[in-house]
Amino acid sequence: MTRSSQSSSEAVAQATGWLMGPGREAVDAAALLDGFSACLSGLGLPLARATTHAPTLHPSFRWVMRVWHPGTSSLALRRRHGIEGTPTFHGNTVEHVVETRTPLQCRLDGDGPLPFPVLGELRNEGLTDYLIAPLRAARGRMGAASWATARPGGFTPIEIETLLALVEPFSLLFEIKALDDMLGAVLSAYVGRDPARQILAGTVRRGDVRLMRAAMMLTDLRGFGELSDRQSPDHVVAALNRMFDAIVPAVEAEGGEVLKYIGDGLLAVFDADRDEAEARRAALRAAEAALDALATLRDGDRAAFEVGVALHVGEVAYGNIGGGDRVDFTAIGRDLNVLARVERLCKTYDTPLIATDTFLHGLAHALEPLGIVALRGFAERHALFGCRRTAPVEAPAV
Repeated sequence: MTRSSQSSSEAVAQATGWLMGPGREAVDAAALLDGFSACLSGLGLPLARATTHAPTLHPSFRWVMRVWHPGTSSLALRRRHGIEGTPTFHGNTVEHVVETRTPLQCRLDGDGPLPFPVLGELRNEGLTDYLIAPLRAARGRMGAASWATARPGGFTPIEIETLLALVEPFSLLFEIKALDDMLGAVLSAYVGRDPARQILAGTVRRGDVRLMRAAMMLTDLRGFGELSDRQSPDHVVAALNRMFDAIVPAVEAEGGEVLKYIGDGLLAVFDADRDEAEARRAALRAAEAALDALATLRDGDRAAFEVGVALHVGEVAYGNIGGGDRVDFTAIGRDLNVLARVERLCKTYDTPLIATDTFLHGLAHALEPLGIVALRGFAERHALFGCRRTAPVEAPAV
C-alpha cells in the first residue's frame, strides 16, 4: 500500500464493500476469514497470517481459533473447556485484548523481549509485526482477530490504520457467521449431525418426518436401578458419561449417528439407504468396538459396566414430534420396537450382544445362534445370534 491517507480510505472502502457484498455470502466463519484475508492481500496488505478467535457453546469446546495463511484454506483449532485456567490461555494475547477491549500491536523483528510467549513462537516463524484486536459481539461476548506480516520493517502506520478501521465492520459480519456456526454445533451436540442439518434446512414444523432405512443399535446398562439407589446423582451422571465415552466414539468412528440418549442407554443409526450391507457391517463393528472399550473400564477387580447391545435393520421415521410449541426430534417405527424387544433378551441369554437374523443376513460374523423367538406384539419370529449361548433355543415371548 502507498503511504497516503487517501490510499487508506480507498482500501477501507473497498474492503468494506467486499464485506457487505461477497462477504455476506460466505457460508461460514471460515469462508469469511479466507475471503476477507484474500481481499486484504489483493489490496496490497502484506499478510502472512490472519486469525479469528471466538467463544462457542459446545459440550466439548470453549473456543474456536481459525488460522489463515496465503494460498491455503483456514485451519480450525478447537480449545477444550477449562483452557481459561491454563497457561495456554492466561498471559495470551487473546485474553489480553478480550479483557482490556483494546487492540495490541507488537513488532517481532529484532531480539528484544516480548510480552507474551506466543509472540516468540511467531517470531521464530519469521514474522516481523503483529496486530490483534477485540471483536465485540452481543450480550457481552468478545472474540478477537489478528494479522501478522513477514515483511522487513513490519506493517506501515497506514496499514495498521487500515486494519483497525476495518475491525468494526468485520466484527459485525463475523458475529453473524460465528453464531451460525455455533447454532449448528449446538444442534449437532443435542440432536445429532443429520437432524441438525435438517433443522437448519427448514425441517422445523411438527409432523415433519423423514423415513429412512437404517441399521440400528440400542444399548442398555444393566443394574442401573441399583446404581441409582446406592450412589449420589452426581456419581451416577459421572458413571453414565464414562460409559457413553466408551460407546459413542465407536459409533461415530463407523459413521453412525447417535439419535437419542435414553436414560442409561442410547439409540444409534447407520444410514442404509445407499448401501445396506455396509451399514450393517459398520454397526456390527461399532457394537464390537464399544464392548471392547467397555471391557477395559474397571470397578476394582471387575468390569465397571455390564451393557446389553441389540442390532437390527429396518425402517425408521424420525423428525419433529410433540405438542404445542414444544417438539422433540425423535425416532419411531415398528422396527425400533423389534430392536427394543431384542435388547431385553440380552439378560435372558446372558450375552452382551444380540443381532437379529434380518440384520446378519449375508454378513460374515462370529456370533453364535441363540434361538428362534416370538416377540410380543409381532407375528413373525426371529432367529437371534449372540456372543455366547446360555439359554434354551425356545425363549418366551418378550
